[in-house]
Amino acid sequence: MSVEQHIANDQFLQKLTTFYRDSKIRGPRSVYVTMKPYDGRTKAVPKGSTFKDGDEVSCIFRAKWGNKKIATEVKAKEVNKFHTQYSAIIIAQMVNLEKRKKTDDEKKKTTGASKA
Repeated sequence: MSVEQHIANDQFLQKLTTFYRDSKIRGPRSVYVTMKPYDGRTKAVPKGSTFKDGDEVSCIFRAKWGNKKIATEVKAKEVNKFHTQYSAIIIAQMVNLEKRKKTDDEKKKTTGASKA
């Protein structure tokens, strides 16, 4: 499944919340979120190139859960508002974190390393 066209920021946050809720209930447990600078280009640019002074720099947020993908573009003026809402979602979902259980082999490696 390909990425939808960039959706509105509010819709992105709603779908992201749904991804986290559904990952807790069923399906793949990991939700991947990436963020990077975006200048509106759809084609690749050479490595090391920078933004021009006249370009309006924004951020693109992408989220993936299983085979579902969503993306949104956050303009520079809206970054603070979006980040506040995004961090509230992340904090609310921290209750879903589980402590990783160590196997016997990992326990032996950590105790062996501390004795050396």
